[in-house]
Amino acid sequence: MMTLSNNVPLFLLTISGTALWLGRESLAFVVVSPPTPVSQRVLVTRGSGNSVPSAKRLPTLRLLSTSPRDGDDEISKLIGKRSEIKRKKKEDDSKPKTDEPIVDLDLDRLPEFRTERPVRRAKQSKEDEQEKDDDKNKKKDDLPTVDFKADYADENDLHIPNRIGITTVAWGDPSRNFVSSGKLSKRMLKAGKFVPGDLQLAYEKLLLGGIVFMETAPTYGAASRNSKLSAEDILKRCMLEVGDGLPEAKIMTGLGASAWTKPRGMPQSLSDSCDRLGQSILEVFQVPKSRFFPTPLLANALAQTIEEGQCSYIGVQGVTNAGTLRKLANKLEAKDVTLTTNAFDYSLTKPDSEYMIDVCKELGVIPIITDPLDGGLSSGIFTATNPSGGIAGSTGKFTFKELEKLQPLHSVQETVAERVSTRVRRDMRTIQDQFRGKYGPPPKINTEITTTQVALNYIVAKGGVPLPEVNSPAQAEEVLGCLGWTLADEEVDMLDSAVALCKLK
Repeated sequence: MMTLSNNVPLFLLTISGTALWLGRESLAFVVVSPPTPVSQRVLVTRGSGNSVPSAKRLPTLRLLSTSPRDGDDEISKLIGKRSEIKRKKKEDDSKPKTDEPIVDLDLDRLPEFRTERPVRRAKQSKEDEQEKDDDKNKKKDDLPTVDFKADYADENDLHIPNRIGITTVAWGDPSRNFVSSGKLSKRMLKAGKFVPGDLQLAYEKLLLGGIVFMETAPTYGAASRNSKLSAEDILKRCMLEVGDGLPEAKIMTGLGASAWTKPRGMPQSLSDSCDRLGQSILEVFQVPKSRFFPTPLLANALAQTIEEGQCSYIGVQGVTNAGTLRKLANKLEAKDVTLTTNAFDYSLTKPDSEYMIDVCKELGVIPIITDPLDGGLSSGIFTATNPSGGIAGSTGKFTFKELEKLQPLHSVQETVAERVSTRVRRDMRTIQDQFRGKYGPPPKINTEITTTQVALNYIVAKGGVPLPEVNSPAQAEEVLGCLGWTLADEEVDMLDSAVALCKLK
């Protein structure tokens, strides 16, 4: 107990540096600080705000809270929380740590665990890989193809679904608007430029829609062969990257330049094409008829090619003489080999070779029609009233004189396109039910008929198999729009009359 200067009793209880000050009117906690120098010691006096220095007085008392009437002070709360935390920590440390129970497992009776981690398998031999590829190709052959001409009376054993194919003559050829890489501007797209990605998309669209017959040759896009972007290289990539659920393409290839003057080089040329296309066998191998290939020599070379088993069928290209074709067909027949195809130019605006269609059918040869749109002249896109074909900034591919001469034909093409559109809209449900696919919904049928589609179906109506160029998804859609409908006899007669009026025959 201590007594301050005003004789007021003061009770001071000190515990570990903390003092409890009991007075008549107040209660407070104080902290006793270490002794300070004599010159700096002061005395806290009750009821007075003054500090009186004294060398003989008690150690300094620092007030930490006010009277109890002001509530518990903040420091007391913190001290209480700190003590509680320390107490809990000590209790946790004092608890004995329990070890994990040891379970005696019977490893022989544990269940088998499965994992998604791939298992490394032994490397397959070439024979196994070839067998696997053959099985894959067999599965693709079993996939249904949308074929509106499934009941067509074919000339021989080769059946071409829908009697329409495509040519890859422009693939990989920079002179025909091919661009090897980069992004195309709108102006370039309108000008007809295309990149390999466009060809991949077009290829898949064609297979999905039912056009699987594709013509190529070693000379197509040969300028891009060093960069693996020739027509055969691109076609190989398309076949490798095609999605599941699509049928396999039927490839017809031609003769390489190295064998043009050497008939004995035909088998090697075909073998090289198979390697570039990644195929062990191709559907059709066709060679051009030239003065370097006399008919007997050509027949022997074609027969040898069939015997080596790298193609299923053989054909010729550019034979527009009925006698020559008949002689060659007879020579091959004597060797028990069938001449399957003959490819030649024919179109609405180039009808001179129309008689060869009848000759081919007489000999059991499929007439393959190359350049069926005559470079675009018979498409009906370029007309005397629209010489640019709707391409901005284009001066047109043809002269006004050429287009003016064909004005009657182009006018009839537009009329026929409107007639067919009306008829297809009216009979679409019946047509879909008639050609309903074996699996899935009925195939889609185009109802917006164009003059280009009229020109292609005119060739089909005549009995030929047109091979138009397809270099983009849009062109693939255009060709697929030819499927599911045909020209009526009256409409074919209208086009024949227009051709005669233009004096094209």
